[in-house]
Amino acid sequence: MIDSFTPKQVAVALQVSESSVKRWCDQGAIRTDRTLGGHRRIPLPFLMEFLEATNRRLVDPSAIGLDPTDLVFGHGSSMRQKQSLVTEEPAMLTQFEKALLAGDESTCRKIVSNWFAMHGGITSLADNLLSAAFKSIGDRWQCGTVEIYQERRGCEICCQLIHELRRLLPEPPGNAPLAMGGTASGDQYQLPNQLAEIVFRENGWRTISLGTNIPFASLLSAARKHMPKVFWLSVSHIENIEQFVVDYNHFAKNLPKGVMLVLGGQALNEQVRPSLSYSAHCDSMLQLANLARSARGSLQPKAGHI
Repeated sequence: MIDSFTPKQVAVALQVSESSVKRWCDQGAIRTDRTLGGHRRIPLPFLMEFLEATNRRLVDPSAIGLDPTDLVFGHGSSMRQKQSLVTEEPAMLTQFEKALLAGDESTCRKIVSNWFAMHGGITSLADNLLSAAFKSIGDRWQCGTVEIYQERRGCEICCQLIHELRRLLPEPPGNAPLAMGGTASGDQYQLPNQLAEIVFRENGWRTISLGTNIPFASLLSAARKHMPKVFWLSVSHIENIEQFVVDYNHFAKNLPKGVMLVLGGQALNEQVRPSLSYSAHCDSMLQLANLARSARGSLQPKAGHI
């Protein structure tokens, strides 16, 4: 792999114009070296520095000779380091679960990054790695072979890693539709809510995550103030089902007109869902991503209209 690139190569990798890259170089946004002939060259560390500072990602890494493992482990990683992680999904899942239970954030980061690079998005990572690992950990906790602190620590690690991945996504345009959401009172589960937020963001939405354990009255106040096109509610835990149904349906009834209410979460079983009013329900992040793309497409201006 080469260590520095021309502005044209970087432009193809970023899917922007060459003139934009040259302008960023001249403005100092991308640090550059110069050849003896005075031509710009962009070393890989300087390019990665630019990506970090601007929350951009490489759309076509192959344009500068990078493959997913280069992106995962970074410039200068040895082949021995690259071979330390398996690449078969079942083995990666097993290794990830072990790393979560051990509190090994470094290994978790490498596996999450590798999975993300392999699949090119968040949905497989969410559904087939994170959800699968925590389901297994939950089953082991029920059997008494895992301590609750191990599960909680693993959640904290994953929340941090998802936050890091979020920074790699391009900033949505200012006119992108807004999605907002959170969890209701008594529901402290951060990870599913965080995943819902990044799925919308990955699919071109502006997002506002309200966080966890928010009273319905406050969720409604936020929706009325910001007027999102979509409001998601992540429901992983319900303390009192009867009270939840009453409070939720009052919230749903009083949402501003035109707001799509989207539900998801492990607590929404077949006994609870029939009592709730909503626009859409998603059983997976893949379904949520499909909904986000479809809903965003329906909001695009039609031909002949401004």
